[in-house]
Amino acid sequence: MSGIVFQVDTSRVLAILANEIYDSPFAMLRENLQNAYDAVRQRFAADGSLKEGGKIFVAIEGQTISITDNGIGMSEETLRENFWKAGSSGKRSDTARKAGVVGTFGIGAMANFGVCSALEVVTRAVGQEKVLRSVAELASLKIGEECISFETTGSNHDFGTTIRATLDDQNVISQAQAIAYLRPYVRMLPVPVFVNDTLISGEKIDSFVDSRSFSRIGSKAWTDKVAAATFTTSVDPNAQVLVHVADIKIGGQDIDGSMVLLQGSGQLMGLRSFFGLAPVPAAGHYRFGGVANLSFLHPTAGREALSRDSIEQVNRLITLAEYASSEAIGRSSMADRSNAFLSWIIPNNRYDLADNITIGAYPGNQTISLGQLKRTISDHNYLYYSGTVSGVINTFANESCTVLQVSQNNPRRRVQTYYISEILKIKPVPASAQITRTYARDELSLSELAFILRVASTIRDDYLLPSIEVRFADISHNVTVLVEKVDEVLKVSISKTSASIVPVLGVYKTAYELFDPFIKDYVRVNIYPSIQPYVPSSTKGGVEALHKLLLKNRELYRYELSERGEVEGILGEELAGDKSFARVIQEARLKRKPQSQRVSAEQVGRIETELPGIEEVPLYFPWLDNAVADGEYDAAPPIIRDTVKSEMKILTTSEHYPMLNNFTMFLGLSDKLMKSEAEFFRRPHSTRIIWGGQRVVYIFTEGAETLSLYYDIELQGQIEKSKTGGSMFPTTTIVTDGRVFIPIPDVLTENFQVGDTPKEFFVRFDILSAGM
Repeated sequence: MSGIVFQVDTSRVLAILANEIYDSPFAMLRENLQNAYDAVRQRFAADGSLKEGGKIFVAIEGQTISITDNGIGMSEETLRENFWKAGSSGKRSDTARKAGVVGTFGIGAMANFGVCSALEVVTRAVGQEKVLRSVAELASLKIGEECISFETTGSNHDFGTTIRATLDDQNVISQAQAIAYLRPYVRMLPVPVFVNDTLISGEKIDSFVDSRSFSRIGSKAWTDKVAAATFTTSVDPNAQVLVHVADIKIGGQDIDGSMVLLQGSGQLMGLRSFFGLAPVPAAGHYRFGGVANLSFLHPTAGREALSRDSIEQVNRLITLAEYASSEAIGRSSMADRSNAFLSWIIPNNRYDLADNITIGAYPGNQTISLGQLKRTISDHNYLYYSGTVSGVINTFANESCTVLQVSQNNPRRRVQTYYISEILKIKPVPASAQITRTYARDELSLSELAFILRVASTIRDDYLLPSIEVRFADISHNVTVLVEKVDEVLKVSISKTSASIVPVLGVYKTAYELFDPFIKDYVRVNIYPSIQPYVPSSTKGGVEALHKLLLKNRELYRYELSERGEVEGILGEELAGDKSFARVIQEARLKRKPQSQRVSAEQVGRIETELPGIEEVPLYFPWLDNAVADGEYDAAPPIIRDTVKSEMKILTTSEHYPMLNNFTMFLGLSDKLMKSEAEFFRRPHSTRIIWGGQRVVYIFTEGAETLSLYYDIELQGQIEKSKTGGSMFPTTTIVTDGRVFIPIPDVLTENFQVGDTPKEFFVRFDILSAGM
């Protein structure tokens, strides 16, 4: 029987190894510094507790970068079998794990040649006298041949290792650039790290917390039967939450490390043994940022993100931290100030913690706590009112009856409504809105008939409510929309005299092509708030159905001013076997990943052209400013233009349209996301954006607040430090036929401008669910 010879295209393998792992001098510098830190830990933390004495020095001079550590050093065997041999690692032993090493992949030294032309290593292992020196040059490297020099020297070298890399001409970096890049990764290392005599490490794990005064309000151990920890909760005068997480266990196993979580502080940085790995896409109502220094965190092979299992375990702990924080806040005087706490109550059904939430009471325009209501409910008459018409309150509020006015802003509105109606069984104000007349279809004009038919079809198609009846009516108390559920039919009554319908009816007569999008906008703005409780995406069943539709992926976008020639090849295409290693590396740098997207000048369009009529939308939106307390925003439907097919990937305008919440630039989401998760964006959702360093992270959360989609953009350039920030924004997602656009805050528009040279960035996205 004959066989087939197993062969490896060595030049291709080396190209992928070099260009895909260390594709910049910064990545090379970070990884070699991490190796130096691991060596220090193996020497000074062999028993699991780091002792003093370890040091790391980085020297940058011209095209040469040196990283020197006084760690464990390398023996000849380690140098040959681990350092110069890709795929082999000496850090997978129990001893290394006990020392708390960070890296375990075993990529080896060869990957340095993605940016280096030569690499020298001088090392002396602890307990050995001889000093080893080894040198490799890119131009002479050949797999399977002795092309790396090795010698024993008589030089006076302390225990430890020096790596000296000679960068190629295209990858020279300065001291300032190196410090700016490395600091987020090493600033909390308990080992001194110097870059040309500048100390860039030694910060405490909670040093990111500013000078605000925090008061401790509780400490308690929590578990979900998989994860367990002790959570110590503190708050500042504005009810912003700070949580210290300690004594962590996963699956009954003790975990080295801790977490410091601060509400609204931006990204949550993942660390292992205090070495920065990557941000953690964190879900939750408190929008925790901060530091997670945990021994179970693992980066992906490309180092650009954390592994899925790492992210899931951190989010388990965040979920528990929210339980611990919410219980502590709910029993304190801070409950009424915390919008995040109110938001948490609803999906977790913990209305028992809402006693310290207040509600407006009339007459007297006073406030009263829900707990106080519970104590006095048997001695006094109460009614509640969900509207804003002062005449209704004045009619029913008197000395014998108190009218409670429910907040207009969620989540406070939803908490108050559930508590007073379901727990206290308080009745609504009678006849707060009454239909005094309904209009038959033969009483309507052609435009009015078209209006109600199109409103009904929009509610059915866009909000998945099949049993719907829409009619014109006269409604008391100046109410413009009244929604009632009769049996299984949702009846939507619209005031025939409402000023908001006049512009839409006018469009039917004068610009019929804009009638459909105007109807969609009318429903989104004027009717959705009333039908929201009935929309499937606001229910657990609806969220679970949506979750089953969504998958995960990543993609590389490429933007350039003009297209020239054919699309570049893929890194893995066939390469001639006789090319030198240096030539392969050079060509590999010019290749792009299969997910590469290119955008020419013709694909950067104007909003007014791509979304006809957007500038003509009349200002009839009473709830466009859907902000609630503490800068939060309700989940809102997208702007749907599914009859429009746009090939653009960036939309811009010089105007500030209220319909677009004054955003002037929109980014088209990646093609792969459109294939897997586009359905998410058709449902009502909230929008949070965080940016800093090289990252812009979007977190979209659906209406029931149990399912989130994060969209992580990694820019090539740095965002100015003075512009670092993040907050909730009014949802302004635009859904067209085949493309979803998301808003770019004005402060970031320069980072997405397409100039004379190509602009490209990586995006990562995934669905995060809580309790599903």
